[in-house]
Amino acid sequence: LGHQEMLMEALPEGLPVAFVIAQHIDPGFQKTLSQVWGKGSHFQFVTPKAGRTLSHGQVMIAPVEQVMTVNQYSQALLFEEAWEGPYSPSIDQVMSLIADNFGAQTGAIIFSGMGNDGAIAAGKLHEMGIQVWAQTAETCANSSQPDSARATGCVSYSGSPLELAQRLTDYITQHYSVDAVLN
Repeated sequence: LGHQEMLMEALPEGLPVAFVIAQHIDPGFQKTLSQVWGKGSHFQFVTPKAGRTLSHGQVMIAPVEQVMTVNQYSQALLFEEAWEGPYSPSIDQVMSLIADNFGAQTGAIIFSGMGNDGAIAAGKLHEMGIQVWAQTAETCANSSQPDSARATGCVSYSGSPLELAQRLTDYITQHYSVDAVLN
């Protein structure tokens, strides 16, 4: 299983959270990625379309070809421009744009990957009081992305994908009083 897939499968049904995933992939692979990650998950993968509302229990994968964010009304915004930097989609840019719209209701988890994408935005999110978590190096296929984020001093928790899923469930349950939803 992929790391994000393991996290998605481990999260309980009814958890009041939505995800935007930024994954460095080849154009055209997004649909396949949604199908693979969505198989054992309680989450519904939805295609990013301008104006589409992202709701609890849903996941959008940021497109490679154009910049995407979700505004404060939970609607997808797509821009006919290239992502900043060498990676598409830019994890730093996704994290930053979503944090600008949702503030402390945002969180970020940086998984296995090459490069340092996500490390720049980790500092911004940390300054905003937003949780930034990362996958542990020993559970990564390539740990340079989460290691780069950890090196900033802005990662408040590191764990395996299963530990991250449990921590996210506990965090949401403690901060948003959702026990009734999950029981």
